Amino acid sequence: MKKRLFFSLGAGIVTGFFILVILFQLLGFTISDKVIMESCQGDYVKYGSYDPYCLNIIKQSKPLSSKHIILISRKGDMNYGHVVSYIDPDPLSEADIQKTRVMWTSEGIEITFPLGQKLYIPKERFIGGR
Repeated sequence: MKKRLFFSLGAGIVTGFFILVILFQLLGFTISDKVIMESCQGDYVKYGSYDPYCLNIIKQSKPLSSKHIILISRKGDMNYGHVVSYIDPDPLSEADIQKTRVMWTSEGIEITFPLGQKLYIPKERFIGGR
């Protein structure tokens, strides 16, 4: 009788843990964010709206997976900004991701990924008051 009770209790705890992990995954909870690469707007570019800005490539670790995102935000404030999914396929090493090139222009940002794809983000997408 005691064995059955302990088994049932253990199975309930394990099942509850798995349900909680799956729920956190479905709701999009992030366990950790790790900045892999950062590029900040140079003095030669002025957007006239909450300058300067920084582009960060971030690895988001979730309970059952991870993904990379691009965050463009005001320098020093990574709590709010324009988010784009990192378009190169996984898995890329952090060293490969750090080879991503960023060109800041007065019209926006051009990103060249290690496998050759390019992405252009117009300034209207990330400057304040968008």
